[in-house]
Amino acid sequence: MQFILEEYTGIQPNTEGSNVLDLEDPRIFQHPILYMSEPGFWTVTEEGALNLRTFLLKGGFLIFDDFELEQWNNMAAQVQRALPEYRWVDIDEAHPIFGSFFQVEDIYVPHPFVRVTPNYRAIFEDNDPTKKIMVLANHNSDLAEYWEWSVDGFFPVDPTNDAFRLGVNYIVYAMMH
Repeated sequence: MQFILEEYTGIQPNTEGSNVLDLEDPRIFQHPILYMSEPGFWTVTEEGALNLRTFLLKGGFLIFDDFELEQWNNMAAQVQRALPEYRWVDIDEAHPIFGSFFQVEDIYVPHPFVRVTPNYRAIFEDNDPTKKIMVLANHNSDLAEYWEWSVDGFFPVDPTNDAFRLGVNYIVYAMMH
């Protein structure tokens, strides 16, 4: 993902390592985008919920990925602790996030291991779907699995390419809004 961002968009990501942070860590505020994998098993602390709320209301962007089926319920319950007055909205290929840099023919990249139908939901600024996305959930999806194994050619080329395109679109959208 880092190479594609740098090569095609001009965004210069940190390629020297990764930043794995707890929500309680004040360094989350040094990053415009947070990515959370497997939120179906996540539990947020009171401090983490407060930091997440502050981060998002200040303009931060959060992406959830790699969770399926009823794992939605846990993730949504944890988000509600941080944003109790906000609601999830289903979004589809018509939303600008999916074409913010690359055009993706079919945004519904199949989960690489689980037979589920991907869907996308978002929480919008002021609960207004015409405003910017604050939180994006790739439910029944695992885009990062494609990113992780792309060098090894573990998965077919077409869904791998689309997973990368979606990831770049998310980052470009977050940086532009």
